[in-house]
Amino acid sequence: MKTRIITAGVAIVIFLAILIFGEMNSIVITIAIALANTLICGEYLSAKKINKNLKLMIPCLLFALLIPALSYTAYRYIPYYVFTLVLAIIAVADHEHTKIDDVIFAFAGVIMLSVSMSAFAIRSCVDKRYSSFWVILIVGIPWVSDTVAYFVGSAVGKRKLCPIISPKKTVEGAVAGVIGGTIAPLLFGLVFQLIYGNVTINFGILPVIGLLNSVISIFGDLLFSVIKRSCGIKDFGSIMPGHGGLLDRFDSVVLCTPVIFILSQFVTIIV
Repeated sequence: MKTRIITAGVAIVIFLAILIFGEMNSIVITIAIALANTLICGEYLSAKKINKNLKLMIPCLLFALLIPALSYTAYRYIPYYVFTLVLAIIAVADHEHTKIDDVIFAFAGVIMLSVSMSAFAIRSCVDKRYSSFWVILIVGIPWVSDTVAYFVGSAVGKRKLCPIISPKKTVEGAVAGVIGGTIAPLLFGLVFQLIYGNVTINFGILPVIGLLNSVISIFGDLLFSVIKRSCGIKDFGSIMPGHGGLLDRFDSVVLCTPVIFILSQFVTIIV
């Protein structure tokens, strides 16, 4: 427990530093997201020991590093095609040494993670005035939902949610997590409005975002639990002592980020 608390404290300091410097220059957030995407993709690939196949690993990591920044450009679809083409060539040219299962695993996972992190980068940095609001909204909902679910599930949880996939998750915890995640964005909005003052926040849409992402975050968490079980591992990494890898902390965020990005294209969330 002590190790988990220390790690969490260090992570919070780093997170706040990124937010503060990101407010001054959004490139800081872009770089942070690009590096985070490279790391989580590396952890994902290592789960299936693809890190031992440099022919496959290197193009995956290059794509993961570049795509968050390239997502701003008018040619943002080209990297996806180039990445697809490169992996197709590897699958054919190196078929004696590279299993097609590994190629498909790498392609599907890296694309999924990179789409999420690209949406994160675009949404957090296009509106440079409120980059910290978007970052907190994106990661805060699933993290709050996860935390509430953990503590409530540990205290009063009795009915298992998915006993085979994740034995510790309970129905009671999941319900509490959804409630907490629905309320959380309202609190984020109030705090942000108090700090900045001259902003208009659409408080009507925030609980909708919270509800959607709290539910979706459960599936993201369980999806990566399935992947870990299929790969025979407990954690994706060990970069965060007591917590596992970075992907173990972002698994619930992955499917949530595009929701906020899509909704923000149709509904005004902050002005």
